[in-house]
Amino acid sequence: MDSGYPTADHVLTSRTTHGIDLIGPLAEDHSWQAKAGTGFAAAQFVLDWERQCATCPQGHTSSQWLERQDEHDQTSIQIKFAKADCAACPVRAECTQSKFQPRLLQVRDQVHYDVLQAARHRQKTELFKTQYAARAGIEGTISQGRRTSDLRRSRYIGLPKTGLLHLLIAAALNFMRVAAWLAETPRARTRQSAFARLALAAS
Repeated sequence: MDSGYPTADHVLTSRTTHGIDLIGPLAEDHSWQAKAGTGFAAAQFVLDWERQCATCPQGHTSSQWLERQDEHDQTSIQIKFAKADCAACPVRAECTQSKFQPRLLQVRDQVHYDVLQAARHRQKTELFKTQYAARAGIEGTISQGRRTSDLRRSRYIGLPKTGLLHLLIAAALNFMRVAAWLAETPRARTRQSAFARLALAAS
């Protein structure tokens, strides 16, 4: 799946409920700490789920650990550090932009947090890049089926007939590709969107 679909919930339910390994890039941490790359993103804090405490990169232990429901009605953990520890920290400016309040973390529950971190780590590996490269072929097949046939529409009522139509479209695409290969027809280059062309022109 592309980056618009996978979430920690989707990865978890696909694996536990359907036995499917959902492959797709999950959104990275968009906090300013993560973008700064100085080591103070939420992933750099060590979470002790049994003791219900977190340790910051400077070695300070959290003073508060609260389980709550977030705005999406999902269970999350709110972690707060002691004001005295954060006030005296020499790298405070790289950890929080608040002038007086200590660092506050909000993460998902342990199951979803672990799934999220594992997925983010995996998508940086060469194996993931190799597996995800197959999506380009999938997108190309969908595009070809949409342009040459009624892939997004069904001429018939009912799933059995619609499924049969899809199988016939797939067979037709195979014949078209074999004919193009025999005729040595070169593959078309991937089209570049108007926005991408504009971005290149502006850079």
